[in-house]
Amino acid sequence: MGITERKVRDRERRLNDIIDAAEKVFFKKGVDAATMDDIAHEAELSKGTLYLYFKNKEDLHYAIIIRGMTIMTELFKKHLSETKNGLQNIISIGKAYIEFFEKHYSYFQVMMEFHATKFDKIADDKKGKILEKDSPLIIVSQTIQQGQDDKSIRQDINPSALTFILWSQLNGFLEFVALRGKLLDVFELDKSEMIENQFNVLLNGIINNEANHE
Repeated sequence: MGITERKVRDRERRLNDIIDAAEKVFFKKGVDAATMDDIAHEAELSKGTLYLYFKNKEDLHYAIIIRGMTIMTELFKKHLSETKNGLQNIISIGKAYIEFFEKHYSYFQVMMEFHATKFDKIADDKKGKILEKDSPLIIVSQTIQQGQDDKSIRQDINPSALTFILWSQLNGFLEFVALRGKLLDVFELDKSEMIENQFNVLLNGIINNEANHE
């Protein structure tokens, strides 16, 4: 291995170590409460060295978002199948997203915070990466288009619009469960059952009933 390759490998290792440290701090303290000093301490680096790799906390937040999106994308792809129609694949994606919420809640939490407060502040090239072809939103949009093409999903709404309608409504309910779950406990409602019920309500809104009755 040459000197240049070794430097590249060492830099990538250092980057991953810093992101690992930021994850621990963000997941434990929350993004707003975390500081670059906290992250430098967790990474066992000077703050000056940390700034050589990431110019601010927002850049680290973005790096963690990309990690979360990668995990989500792999879950989506794992559940997709060429033998299913579009509606069946959307059902599979929805279940995969709920799995992501339940198993990777810390990523879900920082991703929701990022999109709510930080998305408008990042550079356009980074916004593009969040919406590139292998991103979760694009996969959902393409699957909805598949369903409209095979007539399993209603065709009267633009697939991109339908993507954001589904995404925002499911996210909103999942955030409610995460932040207001005790309210469900007061009414003796099972959280998992409520999530499944909400998902089924959303599905009923996109099914092409006319095609199903032909």
